[in-house]
Amino acid sequence: MIKFITLGLFSSALLLGGCASKYADVPAPTRFENAEQQKLQAANHWKLIARHIAKQIADDTADRLNGRLIYVPTPNNEQAFVTGFRELLITELVRQGTPVSIKPEQALQVDVQYSIFKFSEERARQTYHYGDATALAAGLWAVGGVMAGNLASAKGVDAGIKLLTGAAALDGFGWLSNEALGRGRFANGAVPRSEILLTTSIADGNRLISRVSNIYYTADEDHALYWNKQNTNAGTTLKVMQAEGK
Repeated sequence: MIKFITLGLFSSALLLGGCASKYADVPAPTRFENAEQQKLQAANHWKLIARHIAKQIADDTADRLNGRLIYVPTPNNEQAFVTGFRELLITELVRQGTPVSIKPEQALQVDVQYSIFKFSEERARQTYHYGDATALAAGLWAVGGVMAGNLASAKGVDAGIKLLTGAAALDGFGWLSNEALGRGRFANGAVPRSEILLTTSIADGNRLISRVSNIYYTADEDHALYWNKQNTNAGTTLKVMQAEGK
């Protein structure tokens, strides 16, 4: 079995640098290690979030309800995402067998806290994924550190590697990028400027018995779903059509 595959070209360069000063007026800013963060791009993603949180709530309250029910308030005039999340959370709690009340009396209430932030465009300019393959010329790719052990479990690995050296090298690179290097899991488009912080918590008296906090990217083009509050008090007018012959 091949233990390690190296594709492409390698070059070396002489690195020159001076000695950094031992003293400074302020600490030098450093960057965090590269990490991943989920991007919300469909209402189904809201459902997955609700399912995850409902399971956490069910686990946290399994032995603490003592005959009581869980209540999820559904206030008006919230963002479309928050309204949808509350409804989906109720559905997922019921689906997982958690006793849910339609009234707040004598029930443990789920408190939903929602915050949204908008960051500068400048922060996204140096965002990159470690281990990317780089196109050097037509049919020639420089790929660093592709482990055969990781490739072996991927479907069609042999065909994918052959494509890299064939006439369809571009397709081969696409396969390698998405399947072998795992690029398929990365969302399309630029790094979003908007991020949301979603927290759900349940208190029993003065004691918190469940709390979940998560941060997500939101697509900038879906701004209205996450920023704009809905005016649900206005109601909806439906036009009633009389059937012919009546």
